[in-house]
Amino acid sequence: MLHLISSSTYCFPKELVRENQDHILAPQKYQSGYLFAVADGVGGYKGGEIASQIAIKNLEQDPKNVFQATLAEIKQMPEEYQRASTTLTFGYLAPEGLYIGHIGDCRLYIKQGKKLRQKTKDHTTHQRLLDEKIYTKKELKEQPGKNIITTAISTQVEMKPDEFFIPIDELKGENNEVFIYIMSDGAHHFWEHRPRFSDATMQSISRFSAALQKRIEKAPTDDYSLVAVQFKID
Repeated sequence: MLHLISSSTYCFPKELVRENQDHILAPQKYQSGYLFAVADGVGGYKGGEIASQIAIKNLEQDPKNVFQATLAEIKQMPEEYQRASTTLTFGYLAPEGLYIGHIGDCRLYIKQGKKLRQKTKDHTTHQRLLDEKIYTKKELKEQPGKNIITTAISTQVEMKPDEFFIPIDELKGENNEVFIYIMSDGAHHFWEHRPRFSDATMQSISRFSAALQKRIEKAPTDDYSLVAVQFKID
């Protein structure tokens, strides 16, 4: 049986005077498990904030068909919004394990020991260059293209979501607990730069969330969102 022990979420615009293109789904009960997500509207096209909102709405209604349902709804929008695009990363934790749906550059992490392990792969130009072994991670730090999306829920690019499953035994840590974090790129940019906190902070969802937010608020680079959850498995 799953028990939701703790959760912490936030979703803020880069600047208070501009619209937030991120939307989140705080953990909510769905069938035998819990569903949670982050969607990040793609900049450059009008309506990114609407597209991310639609993705979260459709996820709540039907997780299995969220990608196709969201794309179909975008296609029905007024012409000025039909280029609207969004990323989406969601987790559905059930007694048997974690189902993950992912498109774009939000990230899902699992806490293993004292570290967070990234379980999704960015759909970006940088990641493609890494996959093709054209550059190393160190070399790419100085190259442009980190935030160029190669696929999204969009009429402008081919939609190629990743959908996969992690068995529950591969998730459980100390005391049969599971810690899961989903971050938009505006949040994981700051985690990736310095992926560590004190042991006490790493053991607490609320402390982790507050510490990361404090880091981001010094100089946000984008809208930033986090959904962090802690479960106990019986």
